[in-house]
Amino acid sequence: MPSSLRDRVRRRVLTTLLGVIDNRTAIRRAATLDPGQATAGQGNGPYYIAGSPVRRDVREDRDGIPLLLRLRVVRTGTLAPLPGATVEIWHCDAQGVYSGYQRYGADRFPALISLTLRRFRPTDDAMFLRGTQTTDESGHVEFLTVVPGWYTPRTLHIHAQVSLDGKAALGTELYFPDDFASHVQSLPPYVTRGPGPYRNNTDIEIRLAKGSPGSWPAYRSTEDGHRADITLQLPG
Repeated sequence: MPSSLRDRVRRRVLTTLLGVIDNRTAIRRAATLDPGQATAGQGNGPYYIAGSPVRRDVREDRDGIPLLLRLRVVRTGTLAPLPGATVEIWHCDAQGVYSGYQRYGADRFPALISLTLRRFRPTDDAMFLRGTQTTDESGHVEFLTVVPGWYTPRTLHIHAQVSLDGKAALGTELYFPDDFASHVQSLPPYVTRGPGPYRNNTDIEIRLAKGSPGSWPAYRSTEDGHRADITLQLPG
């Protein structure tokens, strides 16, 4: 069986298996984060690479719908801003490909053992859609990026890590509403791959994070694309 056909068959089987997951109730509960509650930690995933460039615009040569991502980092309880925190983001491009891991591609069926052990080794030295910044006095940073595409077996998401004094304090994922994702995937350059078969309601990482409280930005349209705002709450 040709590899492309085999991957399609495997993806169909995986989608069916994920279909038994139902995250709807957990997502509704996670929509509101109490002041004393920390943002859900989800680790860095298999595609993290240390040493992302310090920059606001992470797009490089990647096409996609522009997204201005604004993050604010605060302490739980008082919600006092955390200036001087290091915030790092990374995500796949519109075609579902991560820089540093382009050889894996977006349609390749995941190597589940390597995925579980977080032992994917980089295949190249590209750094598109990766960046780092330091929060200002109000705890804010912002990145200019693009809306990510989909890849097997995940719903749309952006990874974010916050470090304090050189030590990682939070690793989480930021998610997109399913209707927003569906709309984006109907537009170029995303439409060339077609709509993704994976949704928030059946995403395994959202399931493991019990709806991922604090990982759901507020989105609004802008003249150039979209803007997403989120506050990340770190334990006091």
